[in-house]
Amino acid sequence: MSARSKALKRKAAEEGTLKAKRAKGETNLCDNLKWSQEGEVMRGVCPLMKLTSDTLPGSTKVIGFDIDFTVIRTASGRTFATGASDWEMWDECVPQKIRDYHNEGYRIVFFTNQAGIEKLKVTPQEFMKKAEAIIGEIGIPVMVFACTGTNHFRKPSTFMWDHFVEKCNGGVKPDLSKCRYVGDAAGRAAEWAPGKKKDFSCSDRMFAANIGIDFQTPEEFFLGEKAVPFKWRNLNPDDFISTSQKGKKKDYHSDKQEVVVMTGCPASGKSTFRRRYLEPHGYVAINRDTMGTKAKCLKAAKTALDSGDSIVADNTNPSCDARGDYIQLAKSKKIPCRCLWIKTEREMAVHLNFVRQNQTNGQVRRIPDVGYNVFYKQFEPPTEAEGFSEITEINFATDFESKRDENLFRQWTTGGH
Repeated sequence: MSARSKALKRKAAEEGTLKAKRAKGETNLCDNLKWSQEGEVMRGVCPLMKLTSDTLPGSTKVIGFDIDFTVIRTASGRTFATGASDWEMWDECVPQKIRDYHNEGYRIVFFTNQAGIEKLKVTPQEFMKKAEAIIGEIGIPVMVFACTGTNHFRKPSTFMWDHFVEKCNGGVKPDLSKCRYVGDAAGRAAEWAPGKKKDFSCSDRMFAANIGIDFQTPEEFFLGEKAVPFKWRNLNPDDFISTSQKGKKKDYHSDKQEVVVMTGCPASGKSTFRRRYLEPHGYVAINRDTMGTKAKCLKAAKTALDSGDSIVADNTNPSCDARGDYIQLAKSKKIPCRCLWIKTEREMAVHLNFVRQNQTNGQVRRIPDVGYNVFYKQFEPPTEAEGFSEITEINFATDFESKRDENLFRQWTTGGH
């Protein structure tokens, strides 16, 4: 056998061995670092990929890093990498700086949003190969938690951090005063330094704030530069709670049979309102999200009315046309039709959109921005001229059902990449 044939055979054997190891999540990294996945499959991928070790001891001191444009940058100079090998260290000092903190007893962890995996722009294998190469060059054990899409693990949600603390830190609770997070999504405006672009979001800073740990940009952490001004660029949930006025609880039901039509943008709180104030009084919920089609909704509505029940049409119902069929049903039964207009501002509704996803551990996916754009394009404010007997405008106010719900509401949302 020629030398070339032997080399090809050896290479094939090595690739076969590596493939078999990858199938088990094994790597060539130190300290028994292995890949695994967490959560139910969503859109073809698990929501969280993680590189962890059962043998590494837990630590009270943790430094978390974003990866792209924090630990590394593209070697090509492009915004998005052209492949798994298109990277170089963000600065030549990065590996040693990280090693120094590791040697001081800090656990080094990468927390990263990798939505390109769900979008099929990057394969899990490509991401794993890249992460392993980065860690190999740094030369110390680094854990990795990667959110694969727009799910509940996505920064600035704390779910990745929470999972690390609860399952992957050897039962040791970190001392938050000794922890920090480093990332480039810091809310800085254009020209925060000469020639620098505006940060695409503030999600990394939000992530640290939600956890309750210090935050630094890569310039601050690696190069010792001073902090620069920034903006959160989003609704501050704590400020909303402190300034919002809670009204007295009212009765929104009627003792007589009726039709109630709700209108309001996505995630404005319509379903929660319905469950709290109408369903306990026997109202039958008519919801297209669960029933599928408008025809099925109208059929269910007619059946309930024929049985003597009141109904509540719980959808966005933005236009006169969308609301008209229910008004006609009420007229056919000679009963009143009221409109409940949930007037939650768009910024708050978008916040609630993320909160709902987190409350349900990703079972209810967030509504994309296009859903809001479509609603507001179609929206026609309800009027009594449509045939409503009454229109009640309801502003959003916080009324938490649990401490967990309150904590999730208080977290910054809508950041991320």
